[in-house]
Amino acid sequence: MPKVFKPKLFAGESAKSSKGQLSVSDLAQLMDDINQQPDWRSLARKCMAYYDDDQLDPMVKDTLIKRGQPITIHNLIKPTINAVLGMEAKTRTDLMVIADDPDEEFDELAEALNAEYKDVCRLAHLDRARQSSYKQQISAGLGWVEVVRNQDAFGPRYKILSIHRDEVYWDWMSREDDLSDCRWLMRKRWLDVDEAKVIVPGFDEIIDYAVSDWQGFMDTLATDGVESDLVSAFSDYQALTRKQMEWLSKDRKRILLQVIYYRVYKRVPVLELESGRCVAYDKNNVLHGTLLGMGKGRLSERLIQEIRETWFIGPHQIGDRVCKAPYGMFPLVPFWGYRKDSTGEPYGLIASAIPAQDEVNFRRIKLTYLLQAKRVIMDKDATNMSRERVMEEVERPDGLIELNPDRRNQKTINDSFQIQQDFNVAQQQFQVMQDSMKLIQDTIGVYSAYLGKESVGQSGVAIASLVEQGSTTLAEINDNYRFSCEQLGQLLLGYLIEDLAQKRNYAITINKDEASRRKKVQINVVQEDGSLSNDITQLSAHIALAPIQTTSIYKQQLVERLTAVTGQLPPEAQAAVFDLVVEMMDIPNKDKFMERIRSSLNIPKDANDMTPEEQQAMQQQQQQAQQAQELQMRQLMAQMAKLEADAQAQQAKAAQIQQQIDSARFADAKTQAETGKVLQEMQTVAMENEQLKLQLEQLNQELMNNIQAQIDAIQL
Repeated sequence: MPKVFKPKLFAGESAKSSKGQLSVSDLAQLMDDINQQPDWRSLARKCMAYYDDDQLDPMVKDTLIKRGQPITIHNLIKPTINAVLGMEAKTRTDLMVIADDPDEEFDELAEALNAEYKDVCRLAHLDRARQSSYKQQISAGLGWVEVVRNQDAFGPRYKILSIHRDEVYWDWMSREDDLSDCRWLMRKRWLDVDEAKVIVPGFDEIIDYAVSDWQGFMDTLATDGVESDLVSAFSDYQALTRKQMEWLSKDRKRILLQVIYYRVYKRVPVLELESGRCVAYDKNNVLHGTLLGMGKGRLSERLIQEIRETWFIGPHQIGDRVCKAPYGMFPLVPFWGYRKDSTGEPYGLIASAIPAQDEVNFRRIKLTYLLQAKRVIMDKDATNMSRERVMEEVERPDGLIELNPDRRNQKTINDSFQIQQDFNVAQQQFQVMQDSMKLIQDTIGVYSAYLGKESVGQSGVAIASLVEQGSTTLAEINDNYRFSCEQLGQLLLGYLIEDLAQKRNYAITINKDEASRRKKVQINVVQEDGSLSNDITQLSAHIALAPIQTTSIYKQQLVERLTAVTGQLPPEAQAAVFDLVVEMMDIPNKDKFMERIRSSLNIPKDANDMTPEEQQAMQQQQQQAQQAQELQMRQLMAQMAKLEADAQAQQAKAAQIQQQIDSARFADAKTQAETGKVLQEMQTVAMENEQLKLQLEQLNQELMNNIQAQIDAIQL
């Protein structure tokens, strides 16, 4: 059977206190210090009791019952606090990772880290912890959130828990809201004995002896073979002067676990880079030596802070180690409400509203009692009925009271028997109660519009203005909340970066909710030479609240505003921005809806929204379009060259024709002269031809005449 590895809580750490570590006497001193701190927790408990409808003292209830007065509580604090909580839920923004260095490589790394960070926040229920701590902050004045790695192998990686204020104690001399000047912080937690043995393995025997008051240990001590840890634990038990009930519940078999985080200071060599970033110098790190040799870093000795933690089960110290929380932070983040200037005591919104709430309750109890109470004035012989019977009949709406016919006062019934009620006093009590009800909202700083009341007849702008005024009065407490949220996010980010730094070739999927933009980014990729690319430890980032609210109500309001603005644009502009409006909507199958809208309107996708296949197809289309454009350009250039050649030929021909025209001008005179001479000669020849023709005709006529004459002369 393979050997099962059982990790110890303080592996490699000594359970005994050494120099600079806390001891049992230090624990006793801290507990004495806690007892001397101002008692702000009683007021915090009272504030939460008022929120939970527990507003009347038990002695007051007993007195009211004896008097026969109704026990009436009209809780106006709870809906007011709920309205503030609702506004926080409505305007809540996500935490996001932002790279400190504006670099393209770091931006992609920050985007991948942001995607992983969102998954961690979702699985660890970060929003739930924020809501619970905000409720404690505004109600009791202080809330705590703890961030630790989850020990459950089958659960989420981290646990983000809202811790009750009575489980946490801190150095009262601290004044910084982020506890950067706090020397110690204590977390108390009551555990069942069996649970304590599982959480703190290896200390079962010490826990059993502690529960049994170390009975029988002296007998065992007399024999050989007793472990030194048991002897040391027994010494701690004898040294502690606190009462046993403070750390042990015998009946319930529960024991108190106390984890004390304390700050220590020391000087260490620090490597300061050119960018101003400082890292702990490691002489075995080749990169650190290279930076020093190239003059790109400066080595100096700096004062740093380190958080250590020590655990106590009852009076027994079970170990001391370096705190696992990153960035030198405590694993607990405070959510401060208001703090008194003189003592630093925290308090919330309810503390100021308690007097007004008490007045409302007492006025309402008095008013209800006056409306139902009746004063009876009667003669002693007015009736033969007993007093108890008379009072019962008076209280009944159909009561029957028989008068004594033999009574001495026989004049009128009012002279012998009267029933009176103080309605005028009740009206005065009601008016004072109304003033007290309004006083609760005024003291907290929340208006009726903030609660969704008194909006009839008022414009939306006026209502929004009143809500904004309510948010303004809560500016300080909301600023404290945002600061604490950033501290909480930074603590969780530190845990995440430390764990991711241990992974190699780790793929993170970004844009999971959008199939068209979904892709994977690998971090801590091992190269052939053993170096890492996309090293997550090289990223310097911080946590900030997202600039845009992500709640569905806010998105709906934003869509309505965008729709109203889009409706006033020209049709061409509406088609161009319509896909952006639809993208803000929370509708099923939004990706397909957006794709069909873009295809119908011929709106190209953004390159970041495309899948790798679509990006490759787009690149091919762009290459084909570029080739077609180049071919078309070559055809145009060829046509232009041909036109230029034709133009040059036409110019040459025109020049030749012009030259011929010029030459013809010089030959015209000679040609005209020769033409006149030729024409004259032709006329002469024509005249001569005419004459010759006439002569020929005459000769022919004469010849014919001679021939005819000769014929006529022949005798037959």
